[in-house]
Amino acid sequence: MLAAAMALVAVAVVPPGPVTVEVVSVAGSGCPQGTTNVAMSEDNEAFTVTYSDFLVQAKGSEAKKSCTIELKLNHTAGYAYGIAATDYRGFANLTEGAKGTERNSYHFPGFPTRHSTRTYQGPMSDNWQVTDVPDGVAHGPCKDKKPLTIEAELKVTGKGRDTSFMTMDSTDSSVSTTFRLAWKRCS
Repeated sequence: MLAAAMALVAVAVVPPGPVTVEVVSVAGSGCPQGTTNVAMSEDNEAFTVTYSDFLVQAKGSEAKKSCTIELKLNHTAGYAYGIAATDYRGFANLTEGAKGTERNSYHFPGFPTRHSTRTYQGPMSDNWQVTDVPDGVAHGPCKDKKPLTIEAELKVTGKGRDTSFMTMDSTDSSVSTTFRLAWKRCS
C-alpha cells in the first residue's frame, strides 16, 4: 500500500516553468464578446473562468443561456493535465414555483465528457455553489495537446407574473468558476 501511495505522489506533479492558458474560442448567449476571462493560478494547479454578463431571466416561461469556451493550456512537454474538481458559483432569485438549473460539462476531443447538473427550487434568493469532483481524473493526451472544451448553461422556468433569474455571478459581480487541475508526467 505504501508503494502505491509513493507511486501516486511520483506521478502527480506540476510541470516546471510557467503554464499559460489560451482562449481558442468563446461562443454563446451567456458570454457575449468581451464578457469572459480566463486566468491561470500562480501555482499552476487551477484556472478560473470569469463571466461578467451570464444572466438568464424568465417570467411565466422558460429561458436559457449557454456558453462554450475552448481552451489550450501551454505547458512544458512531457506532462498532461486533467480536471480534478470544479467549483461553480452564482446567484438565484426564484419566485414561488420557479426552478433554476445550472448544467456544466467539459471534455478533450475524443475523450469522455464529464457532466454536472444542479437544480434549485423557488422560492429562493441566495448565492449558490456547486463543487463537482469526478470519480477519477481523465487526463488529456500526452503527445498531442488537444484543447479543452467547457460548456455551461443556465435555465430558469418561471411561474406567475414575477420575474425569476439566475446568474453565474457572485456578490462582487463576477463569477469564479474554478477548474482544479491534476497533472501527470507522461511516460
